Amino acid sequence: MIDNTFPRLIFVRVCIVLLQYAPLIETILLLTAVTLRYPPSPLTPYAEHSASFIPPSLLAILTSPTTILLLAALLTTELIYITTLYLPHKSSLTHEAVHPPLPGRKEREELFDRALDSTTDWDEYLKLWFLGAGVEEVKRENVREFLLWAFFDRDGETKGNNEDIEEELDSYLAKIESLLGRKLPPGRGTATSLRLTFDAIDTRYRSVVWYGVIALLDLITHFMLAWHGYTHYRPSRSLSPKPATSTAAKTPTILFPPRLQHSIPLIPSSLRHHTSPTQHLSYYLRPHRSRTQAPVVFIHGIGIGLWSYTTLLSSLKTSHGLVETEEDGQIGILAIELLPISSRLTGSGPDLPAVLTHGEFLRELETILAFHNNQNGGGFPLDKGFTLVTHSYGSTLVAPILRSSTPFLFNNAVLPDSGAKAAKEGAAAEAAAGGKSLAALTNTLILTDPVSICLHLPSVAYNFTRRAPRTANEWQLWYFASTDLGIARALGRGFFWRQNILWREDLEAFLEGDNKTKRVVVCLAGRDLIVDTKSVRGYLGWDESGDQGQGIIDEDVEWEGKGKGQMMRKKMGNGMEIVWYPRLDHAQMFESVERLRPVLDVIGGLK
Repeated sequence: MIDNTFPRLIFVRVCIVLLQYAPLIETILLLTAVTLRYPPSPLTPYAEHSASFIPPSLLAILTSPTTILLLAALLTTELIYITTLYLPHKSSLTHEAVHPPLPGRKEREELFDRALDSTTDWDEYLKLWFLGAGVEEVKRENVREFLLWAFFDRDGETKGNNEDIEEELDSYLAKIESLLGRKLPPGRGTATSLRLTFDAIDTRYRSVVWYGVIALLDLITHFMLAWHGYTHYRPSRSLSPKPATSTAAKTPTILFPPRLQHSIPLIPSSLRHHTSPTQHLSYYLRPHRSRTQAPVVFIHGIGIGLWSYTTLLSSLKTSHGLVETEEDGQIGILAIELLPISSRLTGSGPDLPAVLTHGEFLRELETILAFHNNQNGGGFPLDKGFTLVTHSYGSTLVAPILRSSTPFLFNNAVLPDSGAKAAKEGAAAEAAAGGKSLAALTNTLILTDPVSICLHLPSVAYNFTRRAPRTANEWQLWYFASTDLGIARALGRGFFWRQNILWREDLEAFLEGDNKTKRVVVCLAGRDLIVDTKSVRGYLGWDESGDQGQGIIDEDVEWEGKGKGQMMRKKMGNGMEIVWYPRLDHAQMFESVERLRPVLDVIGGLK
């Protein structure tokens, strides 16, 4: 995120105006240029008078045939984009979310009790979930409606159609009233609750120019990663289709902007991409040659894809530092791409899931790992397991990985084709990884700016989707992430908090697994504009007080770095460590190698 300074606020607001109102601005410029160059007879005096106020050099540029043709071409492109892509995608936002199967009553009650136990300020909790409404306006029926969404995926009041859960709802309301220390007023107040998968999705238009910038950054990222030894794998279009009952099988193959590295003829085909063994996930892979360290699986967050993470992906070389040595080879990295949350349009229509379901994601990740778990597949051996690194939204995929228990290499096809070759390579992969689940293969878990911890608290949902922007970083988040068509749909129709939340018990179970050397490193930014990182830090056990980490006196805390990148590291015991950046905002740790040092050291086995 950008820093909160007045010049940056002006800059980001100007960019938003130019991108949001581009068709109108282009129309005005085109009409002005044509009128000044070819004024109709009745308007000639007015055109000449107006031209006298424009510097001659600027007037010459504005009225040149080249400028007029460029403006006409750009406006035409905008109109084609609006009619063929923007409006269809916009209309798809009205489709209802397809919620995952509802857990049983016992699981719901356990989930509710966990949320109760880790919520400290219930007045603030209700205030943010009800969009800042006053306490007097949050009445019993308002809270009942909120609980219907949060725990039952139901819309509406309990009257008439929710008798089957009436008793359970009343018990939840009674527990909330007990913690509030007061009875909720009867009836319904004017408060409106935040119900992410039911609420209308708010988006803003962005010019086709913006998508041109995305395509260019994507191409630059591709060449940067290729320079550092990465190979891009593009989803296969020739795979056998899934059963007709699968929504993913009907997914249209729309991707806008198109990936230039796939289509520019001058780029050698070997540098453009290779074929992925999956239908949906694309990824970059750097082969693993280290003899001592495990390879890395990286899952990024919301933004513009892997461009924001090139510092991390290009900095780590081996366990001996930033330079490969004879003693050890490079550490392999598998960087998964989540295109629906990367400022791209990935399709439209009721049959297109906003994002892959957890089950689909796990199956495709398993297929990728199994495919590359041999030298013929690209060299990503799993005999030492892997280190899982996630950022922000990527942390929502940690919960299903840690809860996985099926030895995937025994049960899933390794390659899209069939026959002796697939069986042979599948057997080799199975022998190398020992038929372990994804959870068992994960040795070290590094969560940077995680949104999945304390997800039951309203801060993430409110700050990302409902907060009115005021500062430079809030405007950046609001326009370039929250109101992006693809990102807004992914959150509004494909983000289910019960599935995505990562509880402390999940981390403790992971650390207490068969491998006693497992580690969890959680990196938090003190000035995070999305996550309530102080609550997360306290929930994980580090509940020391202090203003943004200042004044903390703890002999177990190690101070490192200086200036804005100063950080504190505290080992919580049992393999968990928290890294606290008191002066950083969300994602700012990825801006320099020094800020990433804790992550690089853990991956390289140096700390």
